Amino acid sequence: MDVTAVLGQPGVRLVEMQSFAGPIARARGLLWRLGVRRDQFVQFVGLAEGARLWMTDRDAALAFIDRGRASHTKITPQLSAIIEANAVRVTAPYAPRFAPPAPSEWFAPVKGKPHGFVFYVHGGSFIAERSARLTSMVARFAAKANARVFAPSYRLAPENPCPAAVDDIVAAWRWLREAEPDEPVVALADSAGSAVLLAALQRLRDDGDALPEGILLLSPWVDLSLQSWSVVAASLTGTAGTSMESLGLMAHLYLQGRAATDPVASPIFGDFSGFPPMLIHASSATRQSMPSPAPVTRNIERQSMPLSKGNGNTPRPPSC
Repeated sequence: MDVTAVLGQPGVRLVEMQSFAGPIARARGLLWRLGVRRDQFVQFVGLAEGARLWMTDRDAALAFIDRGRASHTKITPQLSAIIEANAVRVTAPYAPRFAPPAPSEWFAPVKGKPHGFVFYVHGGSFIAERSARLTSMVARFAAKANARVFAPSYRLAPENPCPAAVDDIVAAWRWLREAEPDEPVVALADSAGSAVLLAALQRLRDDGDALPEGILLLSPWVDLSLQSWSVVAASLTGTAGTSMESLGLMAHLYLQGRAATDPVASPIFGDFSGFPPMLIHASSATRQSMPSPAPVTRNIERQSMPLSKGNGNTPRPPSC
C-alpha cells in the first residue's frame, strides 16, 4: 500500500468536500434541510427515552438499546450490492494463530492482491456498532487502497463508559502490530470513532508503541465539550441532522461523570507531537452536524505539523 497515494503529502490537511454544488444539488440540499427538524426530533426522542430508561430500569434500557442497534446495523440489498462489488469479508490472516482481543472483521478488495492494512475504528456516537452504510464505505476503501481492512469492535456506552473503548482499540492495535509487524498500516476512523482512535494513539505514543504511517479521519467528532460555535449555530438554525441536545446526550452516556475536556474522551485537548501525517475530510453537511474540525487542525498545527487546506469533490461520507 502506497501511504502517500492514500494520504497525499506529509502534514495535516483539511479537505472540505462540496456536498451541494450546482442547482440540482442545491435543490436536493434544500429538501434535505426541510427534513432536518423532523430527524432531529425523532433522534432526540429516542436518545432521551434510552437515557430515561438507563436511569430508571436497566433491563428495559438494555432491551431498548439492543433494538436500536439491530436496526442501525441492518444491511439493505442496495448496500449489500455495493459491499460485494468492492470487497469481501475474508478469513482473518491470523488463523490459526492467536485471535485478536476483541471481535473483529476483515475486508479485502475483490480484485488484485492486497498490500498493507487499514486499521479502521468505526463511528456510531459511542453507543452503536458500525452501520451498514459505514460497512459499504469500508468495502470501497479496501478496493481503492488495495489493502486489507482490519475492523476491530470496541465496547459501547452506556454499558461501558469511557475509557473502555479506548482500552479496546489500544489492545487491538498492539495485537495487529504483533501479528503483522512488517506490513504498512494506515489508521482510518469516522465521526466518534475518531475520538477513540486519536485517544488510543496518544496513549500508544506515550507508552513508546509504534504509530501508523498515516491517519485519515472522516468528519471527526473529537471534542465532547461541544464548545464549537458551529454546533450551536447549526442546532439553532436547523441545518444539522443531529441537534446539540442529542450530541449532549450521546456525550453524557459515554462520559458518565468524566470531564468532557479529558483528553482520553476529547483528544483535541491532548498532545499530538510525534504523530504521523494526517488527512481530515469533512463535508459541508457533516461540518454542520458535528463540531467543526478546524479546531482539530489548529491544535495539531500548533503542536507539530503544517496545515494545508483544500477543496475536493469527494462524495459526502456516510453518516453513522
